[in-house]
Amino acid sequence: MHLASHDVFLRALRAPAAIVDPAGRIHAVNAPWAEIAAAQALAGGGFGVGVDYPGRCAEAREDGPGEALARGLREVLAGKAPDFTLTYACGSAPARRHAEIVVSPLPTGEGEGTGALVVHRDFTPQQETEVALQETRQRLAQVLELLPEGYWDWNVDTDEAYYSDQWISSLGYTRDEIEPHARAWMQLLHPEDISLVMDTVSAYMEGRSATCVCENRLRRKDGTYRWDLERAQILSRDANGRVTRLMGFQLDISARKEAERVIQEQARRLMDLSTPLIPISDEVVVMPLIGVVDEERAEQVLSTLLRGITQSRARVAILDITGMDRLDAQVASTLVNAAKAVQLLGAQVVLTGVRPDVAKTLVDLDVDLGHVLLRGTLQSGILCAVDLVRNDRSHRVR
Repeated sequence: MHLASHDVFLRALRAPAAIVDPAGRIHAVNAPWAEIAAAQALAGGGFGVGVDYPGRCAEAREDGPGEALARGLREVLAGKAPDFTLTYACGSAPARRHAEIVVSPLPTGEGEGTGALVVHRDFTPQQETEVALQETRQRLAQVLELLPEGYWDWNVDTDEAYYSDQWISSLGYTRDEIEPHARAWMQLLHPEDISLVMDTVSAYMEGRSATCVCENRLRRKDGTYRWDLERAQILSRDANGRVTRLMGFQLDISARKEAERVIQEQARRLMDLSTPLIPISDEVVVMPLIGVVDEERAEQVLSTLLRGITQSRARVAILDITGMDRLDAQVASTLVNAAKAVQLLGAQVVLTGVRPDVAKTLVDLDVDLGHVLLRGTLQSGILCAVDLVRNDRSHRVR
């Protein structure tokens, strides 16, 4: 097979290309090779047909890419190398270009030695993309390292996991103490949070949830638990759409959780203050209701009343609504439920502070107060309670 038989193939190549004979002379070039400028690649002007290609390359750039190309080409022509590839940059910013030259052997026929196909490819766009991608990765890595509690990277296929230095140290551990595996994270999870976390992650990975966010607790080295806000993001999937890699980070929300606990405790104490149960004797208790009774406070009223009667063994419970702004269906329902519950405990309910407008509202709402005794003032209610207790004692004596 002669080199001329490769000419058709040479002309079909879109990249600059040339055929070199066994002696290193350029046998043929395609149009892109002929047009390439000297400033853009090694094969510029002066690299036409008949030129000693390796010699010209060595002369063009001694001890640089030209010399390396000449040496590699000679090794391919001599059969010492199966092929040769050289990547290099030429020009200066901002017009700097990145190129690749690939030398492949070409048979020339029995006893005629080996020629070579030299193809020049400009991969500047790909190189610029790779550089930009690398810079993005570096910036991302820097941002991730700035996260106070760090991040983790989970290979779903192998269950291997990477935990950043900050993630490990923020919990008080050293890298030797944290296994690079998903189970290391699971082992640190609070037992009460495992089910929630697993359900959240599964829903996200299976597409049943658009986000993966949950609050959970991780065990520090000192044995205490830290509240975290956990967020995760899918990084890759396989050809079937199955998640293969997941990355997540967490923020320490322990301070927020403690603040919420304090607020809840304060709210509970305020609720207790808003629904006090005051004993006026061993057998009579009074609960003054002031302000507005919403659903939460209604539940508190009932709970406090029943607990107090059970503990004190009171015979009469006075519910004083003198200080209430208004009486609506919610309050009426609370009073009815309280009366029924108290009666089940064997005690009597006296409702005081029943003004004319309150009485009208009770009628309009068609409220059945059953055996609840109504009095206009707290004072009259207390007198009623004293009489009830006295009469109850008299009956028991008889």
